[in-house]
Amino acid sequence: MLRTLRLGYVVSAIAFTTLFLYPWLAAARLFGYRHGLRLVPKVYHCIVRALLGMRISIQGAPSSRRPLLLVANHTSWLDIVVISSFVPAIFVAKQEVEGWPIFGWLAQLQRSIFVNRDRRQLIDTTISLVADALVAGEIVAIFPEGTSTDGTDVFPFRSALIGAARETLRKAEHLSAIFVQPLSIAYVGANRRLAVWAREDEIPIDQHVLQVIGMRRIEVTLKWGDPIPADIRSDRKVLAKQLEEAIRQSIAERRHEEIGCVVISNSNLGPAT
Repeated sequence: MLRTLRLGYVVSAIAFTTLFLYPWLAAARLFGYRHGLRLVPKVYHCIVRALLGMRISIQGAPSSRRPLLLVANHTSWLDIVVISSFVPAIFVAKQEVEGWPIFGWLAQLQRSIFVNRDRRQLIDTTISLVADALVAGEIVAIFPEGTSTDGTDVFPFRSALIGAARETLRKAEHLSAIFVQPLSIAYVGANRRLAVWAREDEIPIDQHVLQVIGMRRIEVTLKWGDPIPADIRSDRKVLAKQLEEAIRQSIAERRHEEIGCVVISNSNLGPAT
């Protein structure tokens, strides 16, 4: 009964928030009001984050340097809610997202850049769009694993989209470097496995959304790494490996801490009486 009431309350609240805020975003996009395009999604995702009961532990901070390319691991659609509640990022998303009910519409309004990874000849177009956004002073976020994982490890990073760093510098000759910041996201606590929506999961996204709403509490650790300056001579493959290792180390450290906490907690139980 309580679960049903919560589902009804949260779904209604998110629907109301969407209907109230996103016409403002559509208007900002129509009239080219950049401040609105950045502010409305951030406010929206802060509200959604609170409604879903997300508790976020933060290390570091998003860089204030521009242009800024965020590079993160990817384990759930919740990653977008988490990141967007802190920074007004434009996301590079797989082409399939554009056709998802509701999510695709929201992604389009948020100025997402869609990439078809199955057609390599279109990657250059995507890279050019990312570079245009960076030149305009936007924050662009990418998930270079190319898919979502179960969060226990980090898949090898694809370097193609990181090539947008060089393309940005080619388009904006007044810039000597852009900044690339690694960002690790880990879902922790009792509901960790339920929060993850990996590629191999058979549960449809609409069912996973209802599952997430029913959890009442989602614990997340967010670690902002040190931004790395990339200039025209930077090798995208070397940079991708550097970012991958930084995020993999962060995830491994978080898992080690979590395992340690479980061991300590169990040791405090004492012998059964």
